[in-house]
Amino acid sequence: MAIKYSKLFTLLEKKEMTMYTLRKNKVIGTATLEKMRKGEGHIDDRSIDKLCEFLNCQPADIMEYVEDC
Repeated sequence: MAIKYSKLFTLLEKKEMTMYTLRKNKVIGTATLEKMRKGEGHIDDRSIDKLCEFLNCQPADIMEYVEDC
């Protein structure tokens, strides 16, 4: 997958949050978080929108395009 979400987990750490914080606040579900963590599957725009709203950030702060080699 060419979209990587490692920036999300770095941002969570910086804000002293965990994946549990996102689940507890019903930002996104467990399955979506796992897909993002593992870099598998498609994440829809609504999930990105909810994350950006909750974290007060831009999409580029939580994801990046990485060319497949």
